[in-house]
Amino acid sequence: MNILPYLETFSAVVENGSFTAAAKALGISKPVVSKQVSLLERHLGVQLLHRTTRRLHLTHAGEVFANYSHRIMSDVREAEQSVLPLQNEPQGQLRISAPESLAMSLLPEVLLSFQQQFPKIELDIHVSGRLVDLVEEGIDVALRVGKLEDSSLIARLLMPCDFHVCASPEYLKKHGKPKHPSELVTHNCLIYSQTSNPDNWLFRDDQGTSISIKVNGNLRSDTGNILMNAALNGNGIFIAPTFMIASALEERRLETVLDQYTPLTTGLYAVYPNTKLVSTKVRAFVDFIVEAWSN
Repeated sequence: MNILPYLETFSAVVENGSFTAAAKALGISKPVVSKQVSLLERHLGVQLLHRTTRRLHLTHAGEVFANYSHRIMSDVREAEQSVLPLQNEPQGQLRISAPESLAMSLLPEVLLSFQQQFPKIELDIHVSGRLVDLVEEGIDVALRVGKLEDSSLIARLLMPCDFHVCASPEYLKKHGKPKHPSELVTHNCLIYSQTSNPDNWLFRDDQGTSISIKVNGNLRSDTGNILMNAALNGNGIFIAPTFMIASALEERRLETVLDQYTPLTTGLYAVYPNTKLVSTKVRAFVDFIVEAWSN
């Protein structure tokens, strides 16, 4: 069974919300649409849609298959467009996942510049601190801080990423500046809960030896901006990437401490699925931010 025509039909049903609308979009009859979806379900051995007199509902299997179908059809259309001389300009919807700390700092400006250069690309930005499944959730590109663990993805370094321990001048005046990471146990530490081991902060001494400190505090969150606001208001100490706190440091609303024990340096990466055909819109976006953030 050549599944591609049936996949196109199923994808059209999902996108248009009904057999009738899908038939109109594809230029075929409604009975043909219904028959092709039924044949696809029979071929896969699962039910993809719940059919009622009023509307259609995706089953769990249908939701999973719809994500793959959307990506496959998007790649097919991208491949078609890539060979048409008048349609080489990147276009279409680009779904991007980014951490909240980046969305509140560097990302807005670069997105504006990108859209000015590529006006035919429609950006759909998803802000989340969790590690999203790109294929499962239909994400084209994810911006991530830290090492890549999924070998099925491509990761391109956008910039090195340093982390800093910081607090407001008011907090440090009242509670004192820690001179060694071990002194953090006496401070109120604001904890970012999305890391694999949020209560253990890692440092290194001048010999390169790693130091792990178990910290405590009265505030933890999966949203970095909440922690930063708390720190700005003198509520505690937190760890943040340079790009998030650069303005606050420059304006002296935050100060860094324990600089000689800087937390381990990592990187900011653009991550996308490892496919034979990387879409022109993904390549254009990644190349653009690499150049924009190269300095």
